[in-house]
Amino acid sequence: MGEVLSLPSPLRTLTMSPTRCVRWLIPLALLAWMASGCTPASSDAGLPPATPPGATGPAKPEESSPVFRAQELPFRYERGLSGVALPPETTGGGVGMLDFDGDGDLDLFFAQGVPLNARGAGAGGNPPADSLLRNDSGKFVDISGEAGLTSRGYGQGVCVGDYDGDGDPDVYVTRYGVNTLWRNDKGKFTDVTAESGVGCPLWSLGSAFFDADGDGDLDLFVANYFDFDPARAPFERDEQGKPRYGLPEGWAGQPDVLYRNNGDGTFTDATASSGIRDKGRGMGCLAADFDDDGRMDLLVANDAEANNLWRNKGDGTFEDVAPAWGIAFNGQGKHEANMGIARGDTDDDGLQDVVITHYVNEHDTLWRPLPSASGGVVFDDQTQVSGLGGDSRPMTGWGIAMADLDQDGRLDFAVTNGHIRTYPEGLYPLKNPPLLWKGLKAGRFRNVSAKAGAYFSGRYEGRGMACGDLDGDGDLDLVVVPLDGPAVVLWNETPHAGGSVILTLVGKSPNTDAIGATVTATIDGRKQVRAIDGGGSYIGSHAKGIHFGLGGAKAIDSVEVRWPSGQKETRTDLPAGSRVRWVEGSP
Repeated sequence: MGEVLSLPSPLRTLTMSPTRCVRWLIPLALLAWMASGCTPASSDAGLPPATPPGATGPAKPEESSPVFRAQELPFRYERGLSGVALPPETTGGGVGMLDFDGDGDLDLFFAQGVPLNARGAGAGGNPPADSLLRNDSGKFVDISGEAGLTSRGYGQGVCVGDYDGDGDPDVYVTRYGVNTLWRNDKGKFTDVTAESGVGCPLWSLGSAFFDADGDGDLDLFVANYFDFDPARAPFERDEQGKPRYGLPEGWAGQPDVLYRNNGDGTFTDATASSGIRDKGRGMGCLAADFDDDGRMDLLVANDAEANNLWRNKGDGTFEDVAPAWGIAFNGQGKHEANMGIARGDTDDDGLQDVVITHYVNEHDTLWRPLPSASGGVVFDDQTQVSGLGGDSRPMTGWGIAMADLDQDGRLDFAVTNGHIRTYPEGLYPLKNPPLLWKGLKAGRFRNVSAKAGAYFSGRYEGRGMACGDLDGDGDLDLVVVPLDGPAVVLWNETPHAGGSVILTLVGKSPNTDAIGATVTATIDGRKQVRAIDGGGSYIGSHAKGIHFGLGGAKAIDSVEVRWPSGQKETRTDLPAGSRVRWVEGSP
């Protein structure tokens, strides 16, 4: 029996567990904001006039501020609504950016759902397939069938990586059901799931290609969510007796999985031997060298419980250091509903910070690593001091992209938002506006959503997000997948933006993606650090290019690449507007 809370009018008395109370208690400031008029608006990309939460302060005249123009895409995610509120209906909509055909343009790959019946199975008929949109000079053409894609079940997330080292980007699609590995052979995709051995049959969300054992090829990590019996649905009902989506605390998490690449097109399940044994409710995941020891570690965002940070011990095994390193919980020592992950140096100290998106009445949380004399990493929750604490609290955050969106030399980030269900008295609308945070000096951020274009004033059930330069103009565009409408490309049309340089790193085979590389650029005496990580965002896959905004500078003075092999190479005097294809061993 849950604890009974007596809440003031207009809320009625609610019966719930103490854990769920955290998600329902609402600060008076948020009540006032919601009461001011948060009626959900149309989700069309024609874009409703609703206003997102207020910015933390007006932008100074000399500051650039990202601006985007929305364009609908010929893709709509099939939620497969069963009528009994099955949990996977709330979590899908993955998207990845990749140059699948090697023509120099970034194309778009979408995980697709299928109609579901009350038992969670496909409802039959002619279910849709995962979708591939070819980029023809900014016009996106659906060539899914031509490229070999066929229906493979209820899709959730997308992860792009060249697992076989042939130079073609392959795609792993997570599903509610058996996942799929699509091998790309010069623009044609083949389902090689069975022969490769990576058909995880659990409910999978995030995934990441990375070199877990230092042998040079890309292994695969899969974050799995929770176990439920569809025969018992619906699990909750609302005040009118209609089926309502339940919260994750009611179900046990499923084990995550690590597959080791055998180098011959097959993988071996190495979960047990690696020491990755946790059964968290995994959502997003990101592989990166968090302690700068040359080995790739793994951060897993778990829903409504502590995060895992699996430190690579260098002998084929991992240990969870999230509690010791301070990133298992927030600064108040509480677990949160962790979803999407982004990583980057937001305060110019040369260290990569972490932002994780969260559920309503929490907030998107920023952890910064601090120097540690004893080795390892100590993360400090600096959400409040950075200016991020307030505006994301009324929302549920999913996909996230951290990048220099206005090219002023500082990292910004965008988040797509949307709740999974409505709440009593309509206090939390189902649809949320996206958020755009501008990076400022001293590691602070300002919410500039109100100035970012009409799309950021609308409300959506946002989920997947990916980032990359889709039109080749040097700035970074976004793609968002909502549950309530077509996918949208957000073209970056920032006025008075600085120049940029984009590096495409080509590592030695088999790690042609150079996942694990670190790039340090010196621009007007100031250093900017970037890395090619595995996974990230929430069920999405960003473009692999390394992008540097130059601000008012005319060139990058010098740039150093530390390849995953440990080899270092340097180039100098890269002018604004450069697009450099940098092959390892050919500086």
